[in-house]
Amino acid sequence: MALRKVEGLLAEGAVVTVVAREAVGPILDLEKTQAVALERREYQVGEAAAFALVFAATDDRDVNRRVSEDASAAGVWVNVADDPALCSFHLPARVRRGALQLSVASAGEAPFVVRRLRAFLERRFGPEWAAWTEAAGRFRTALRSLKLPQEEAERRYDAFFDSTVDQKSIRARVPTAEEMDLWLKAGERREPEIEASGFRPKASGLESRTTDHGLRTAGFVSLVGAGPGDAGLLTVKGQKRLHSADAIVYDRLAATALPCDLPAGVDLHSVGKEAGHHPVQQEEISTLLVRLAREGKRVARLKGGDPYVFGRGGEEAEALAAAGIPFEVVPGVTAGIAVPAYAGIPATHRREAVRLTLLTAHESKKEEGTQIRWDLLGADPHATLVGYMGVTSLPVVVERLIAAGMSPDTPAAVIERGTTSGQKTVTAPLSKLAAEVTRAGIDPPALFVIGPVVRHAAALEWFAKRPLSGRRVVIVAPAGDLGAGLESAGAELVEVPLPVTPAAKVVLGALPVTDCVLRGPGDADGLDDERDGPGWDSAKVVVWCLGRPAVERARARGWRNIHEVKAEATTVDMVARVSDFGCTNRLPP
Repeated sequence: MALRKVEGLLAEGAVVTVVAREAVGPILDLEKTQAVALERREYQVGEAAAFALVFAATDDRDVNRRVSEDASAAGVWVNVADDPALCSFHLPARVRRGALQLSVASAGEAPFVVRRLRAFLERRFGPEWAAWTEAAGRFRTALRSLKLPQEEAERRYDAFFDSTVDQKSIRARVPTAEEMDLWLKAGERREPEIEASGFRPKASGLESRTTDHGLRTAGFVSLVGAGPGDAGLLTVKGQKRLHSADAIVYDRLAATALPCDLPAGVDLHSVGKEAGHHPVQQEEISTLLVRLAREGKRVARLKGGDPYVFGRGGEEAEALAAAGIPFEVVPGVTAGIAVPAYAGIPATHRREAVRLTLLTAHESKKEEGTQIRWDLLGADPHATLVGYMGVTSLPVVVERLIAAGMSPDTPAAVIERGTTSGQKTVTAPLSKLAAEVTRAGIDPPALFVIGPVVRHAAALEWFAKRPLSGRRVVIVAPAGDLGAGLESAGAELVEVPLPVTPAAKVVLGALPVTDCVLRGPGDADGLDDERDGPGWDSAKVVVWCLGRPAVERARARGWRNIHEVKAEATTVDMVARVSDFGCTNRLPP
């Protein structure tokens, strides 16, 4: 509990002194880096008066009361954990989305309610709200420059809010530069003094940074392919670019590839899309890249798969080139090759498939003007067809291929969230594939594979056969030999540093967590807040505690589904215990 207070204070720039007879591991780490001053001793009567703000979080109520009385007598604000009567102020639980902060408090009366409300808000307010708030700030700055009457300005603000926020689903999207320009011009005053001022709305965010010498400076943008989901498929060069970046602009499907140990000072911008919901329009993403670069930042644009394979990376590169921003492309492993491989399907095979076609299934919905030659694809028995974004379009694809001459019995497959712990695979003859996908509950993102190579899936499937396939396991870094053993057994391992970094929070929320390993009391302390995150369902996550001290600390903090493992247990023992819980992502053939 004290650790959470310390982390919150450090995040706001406080100078923190910790007084404790013993400290948990993360506090010791903070002392080593001189982030806090740690004094290993008892509390001294009256010393609370020497500080500007005081927190008491011991398990001795007499000590807590003395701290409270000393602070109150000196007129110093004091907060005592879980004891409202001894507090002169209370801290709300906060949900942060960039500059946007949502606070929940109960004046110390019902902290369990506050915790659950925060978890609810964490799930409902997606990462797109950070980019939305940033856009709102730019819009406000441009609108205030017009010096409109307040009533007229409020109408423009209403237009911004009503057009970008779905109040029923609590979702937001970032408006395009054209939209903001339209709202600004709709409220523009035409008085001579404003016309003469030469004001032009800067809704596009393309302002360049100016040095003290008046020279314009530009940063650098790396368009980095994150691979299809498995963090291990991020290239070495891509990882280097992420670690050297000042700002990272990432897609939803690329979130799992973010290094959890990124420094807290790196700006993270989520611009993720999902089926039917595009919170940040493509034009706004390009605008954001240009703006960040013109602020002199090194920017990593992290895109799922490969930037130039159905990732619209070419459009972003064109926008950077047009703005005079230097950039590079760091290719990534595309899903069209990697995902079938993880499902046991080789993209090509000698004497069976000597051609490979990658297409976006959205093209199949176009009645006229489609760029797909269905007549050629349907008549080619020695090719592999891989379709991206193919769930909703699958029935149309099947219909057109069969109409073009493809055999209804052609082997076919659909793979959801390939290469991750969420991977699900369905195989069936082409004519029955859409029905099987519906029956199995396959959801986007997924791709389909059609061709003779799919018949190899039963024999060559390797990913789902590992004992921990489908398990997403959280462990405090460094995971060491235990982590390596869990990963070798098929677990998707999330190594979280303490204190938990903003990047680690993003990775934790990218996919559901199934298991958590606590190797000591400090792990339970350091990860306690993360149980409120969007990827964590406390009713389902299985908690593995190595040794009695970890069990007792986890229980004291209210962790659920606790299972004790002997502290001296081997990696083989741990794998066996975890695998006993099975995998929810395996589907019958």
